[in-house]
Amino acid sequence: MRIYIRKLAVIVCITSFTTIILLSVIRKDESPEWLKRYEKPKFPRPIPHAGYVQEQNIYKFMTEDSDLSPFFVPHINWTLAKQLDQYLFDLNILEMISKECPINETLRQFWKNSIGKVVPERDSWEKFYADIGNCDVYRDEEVVENLLNDLTKLPLKSVSIMDGGTQVKLIFTFENDQQAVFKPMRYGRDYESDPNHFYFGDFERHNAEIATFHMDKILGFRRAVPTVGRIVNLTSDLLGKAEKRLAKTFFISPAKNLCFVSKCDYYCDTTHAICGTPDTREGSVQVFLPDESSVPRKHIKSLYRRTYSKQNQIAEWQRNMNYCQESVKTTSYFAHGRTLLDLVDLHVMDYLIGNQDRHHFEVFSIFSNTPSYSLHLDNGRALIWQDGL
Repeated sequence: MRIYIRKLAVIVCITSFTTIILLSVIRKDESPEWLKRYEKPKFPRPIPHAGYVQEQNIYKFMTEDSDLSPFFVPHINWTLAKQLDQYLFDLNILEMISKECPINETLRQFWKNSIGKVVPERDSWEKFYADIGNCDVYRDEEVVENLLNDLTKLPLKSVSIMDGGTQVKLIFTFENDQQAVFKPMRYGRDYESDPNHFYFGDFERHNAEIATFHMDKILGFRRAVPTVGRIVNLTSDLLGKAEKRLAKTFFISPAKNLCFVSKCDYYCDTTHAICGTPDTREGSVQVFLPDESSVPRKHIKSLYRRTYSKQNQIAEWQRNMNYCQESVKTTSYFAHGRTLLDLVDLHVMDYLIGNQDRHHFEVFSIFSNTPSYSLHLDNGRALIWQDGL
């Protein structure tokens, strides 16, 4: 009996091993068909926009013997490229910078020379205004540092709603009766915008204004308005000093935090309320420029603005590589002087900070003898989802 059981066990083992071997051979021969049922679906990678070059591929696009991306077929005249390289090597950049705007006339000097007016310089605001020039917004580092310190620490006298604009902005009036605009924090610093959201639909970032001020300074432009961060107490700083319209929008959230919604075109509702933790909130404070009644400015529509359309998302300048030659240089405003180069400066900075919302720019029009630079204002939609640029 034991012999029969052993024989039966051997037969079962041999049969099992034989079956496994045969099945593996069959599966190997039919693997392409068999595996297709279990593979994860593979979706084709979207083709990048013609003007988009991945950061990691920038260098290899500029070398003659490299594996080029199938999405980017460069047409490089290497003779011309070498000539440009030699031309740039021979340039004295520092000497050119000194010649770009040889005489910087400040508002202090302009008013004294034109109408004999002596401008007051009683606080950091007035000192900053007096130093605004026809070459740049500021030059004296000490004046700007004192202004930033006051924007951060000076007690508030009153808080009101800033009318106009799509999102929450408040006007801070300080104890010296000077004013600044406050943008509350909406996102954390490491939050990336959803790539499915349109650039005109996202919240503005308070830290984008702060970062742009420092980036502009590092690049040597000095055309951005001084901006600094400040933590405010929603109870004592805002609600306690808010105008009646603003005070009515405050409430206590289910989490027992103090919140407000203010009034604006978009996102000023309970769903998008700005809440403290429990009653403090960070934001950016940006000094106001001088009133336009005394220091007038021109508001110019950018020729490189986006379409702001869900149906037609590609603007003419994104399709036409000859757009600058055909449409920009033929415009009287950009045909002469420094204006086109200033526009290049502005968009270089926009690229570095990731700003996709440059629809207008402003220039001082008080300095009549010299063409003024473009001011680097309204940078709240920078530092967004970078792969979407």
